Amino acid sequence: MSADTSEFDSIGKELLQIPAKMIPKLEAVVARSALNTKKIMQTDVRKSEHFRGKKRPGLDASIDYTIEKHEFGGDAVIEAEIGPNPERNPGAALAGIAYYGSSRPGGGTVRDPEEAMLEEAPNFYEYAFKATEGLL
Repeated sequence: MSADTSEFDSIGKELLQIPAKMIPKLEAVVARSALNTKKIMQTDVRKSEHFRGKKRPGLDASIDYTIEKHEFGGDAVIEAEIGPNPERNPGAALAGIAYYGSSRPGGGTVRDPEEAMLEEAPNFYEYAFKATEGLL
């Protein structure tokens, strides 16, 4: 007895292609959320009288992001690193004091960057859901 499994074979092939189709869509989602998180962090820094940069670019001007994608066997990890970048602006050297303070009084007047990420998280999930709708 034999059975026609061509439909199952075709569905299986389609399912294997879904991760590859998702990679560029999710890369765009990560980039959009990274940009939003960067803007939140810059806004937080600009609220601080001591770290916003008055006459010269301050910590806010040093905040940027990079996206890295690592692919293997049709799967991928897409990650964003967001924060002060000393290569972009020397104001980044003040980040630790701005966020966490120092042994002396002062500093610690800028909200923890993790809170910016958590603020953006619901948007990230919404963007990811919309980007992957209809792929199955």
